[in-house]
Amino acid sequence: MKTFLEFKKVSVTVNGDYYQIVFHDGLDTDDEPYFMIQRQFEFPDGGVCHFESHHENLIDQCKAKSVSLSTNMLNLSYGRNHRRYVEIRFDLDGVEFQELVSVLKEMIPETRVEM
Repeated sequence: MKTFLEFKKVSVTVNGDYYQIVFHDGLDTDDEPYFMIQRQFEFPDGGVCHFESHHENLIDQCKAKSVSLSTNMLNLSYGRNHRRYVEIRFDLDGVEFQELVSVLKEMIPETRVEM
């Protein structure tokens, strides 16, 4: 079953060997909806990402199975014991989208970008 999410903002952060992408609506409250992808490059781990969300059933730490990114949508499949399918809709301008593409491809090199 696919989970559909929609967010107004995307925050991309690179801090040394730690990369993070957060889809959100402003993060003004503790219970605000979000979806986050994190990866560290400090120690070899075979490409494992940490997936986190306000939906507890979407939380996992594993390699992504497939990733497809377009200018307003991310389709993601991942999961160690239980396969998760997530579609995230968002709105970004050209510069922010290029930053998202660059960091996501660093985190998950198999990412397919569709224009």
